Amino acid sequence: MAVVFEILLSLSVWGADIRGALEEFFQELNPCDEVQVHLLSKVPVLPEGEFRILPPGARARGNLVVYVERFKDGMSVRRFPVRVSVRTFGRVLVLKRRVDRHHKITEEDVVVVRRETTFLPGDVVRSVEEVVGLRTRQILRGGTVLRRSTLELPPVVRRGDRVFLRVVLPGIWAETEGEARADGWRGSVIPVRNLGSGKVVRGRVVDERTVEVVLE
Repeated sequence: MAVVFEILLSLSVWGADIRGALEEFFQELNPCDEVQVHLLSKVPVLPEGEFRILPPGARARGNLVVYVERFKDGMSVRRFPVRVSVRTFGRVLVLKRRVDRHHKITEEDVVVVRRETTFLPGDVVRSVEEVVGLRTRQILRGGTVLRRSTLELPPVVRRGDRVFLRVVLPGIWAETEGEARADGWRGSVIPVRNLGSGKVVRGRVVDERTVEVVLE
């Protein structure tokens, strides 16, 4: 998704320091990180006045081209490209050791470190509180920077769990014992075997002990 953002600044504030203005611009786009901007192309000398920095696109880090537009009396009078290197640094969460698939993360598994984030994905985890209680979707090596896409909520019901299999109809409410045939999260539909009849039915997970039969 493209970044929908632009900033209007005044050179009377920055003087000729277009780099400082760009640093402020990219800091707004990367609020979780410390930003360092280096100019990779020459910038024309600009008189005092208002100018606008246009967004570079979907990514606001790395080697980029941004456009600077100068205004005079409220009208755009010039627009020119500026090549920049935008490096970002911030806190990320790293695994202390290798963990297996479906490992439930605890505080002892992770450590917060400061690292360059310029080329890290956008879903990196920044704090311990975000991950404690979640489980891994795959085997992860020690030293891995945790991402939200590699973690998930543990299922409310696990395959093989005994549950109450509930049937609700107008004027009718009944429960019997069942066995979950798949992992299930709250609100998800899973197959459940009725332990009385042996029949497998589809049910929606209500909580860790109850699955309500989905009537076709």
